[in-house]
Amino acid sequence: MPYINYVEINVGDVPAARKFYKEVFGWDPQPWGGDDYLVAAHGDEPGVDAGITQSPDGEPVTVAVITVDDLDGYLAKVLVAGGDILVPKFHIDGVGHAAYFADTNGVMIGLHQPD
Repeated sequence: MPYINYVEINVGDVPAARKFYKEVFGWDPQPWGGDDYLVAAHGDEPGVDAGITQSPDGEPVTVAVITVDDLDGYLAKVLVAGGDILVPKFHIDGVGHAAYFADTNGVMIGLHQPD
């Protein structure tokens, strides 16, 4: 069954967000693939990792990312159910493939298929 495995926190100011989440929750987000994308890993503790990144339009948005076993199949289901593909399938080295869609209420959700 598909499950939420990751949360992306898109912000207007990455350094300020890093400082905030460290002060509030004790998270220590580290750069991953460059200084503009940070990951707060949950390690052996319960929970999911969180990515903190610059929002493309500067507007804050949080995106749940769901792991699936057949990304293409789920993207087809999104379209049949009336959703829209926002970002088509793309590859992330060492991670797998991902895509983003909007549901019928306009909520952005990410999909991830591991390698």
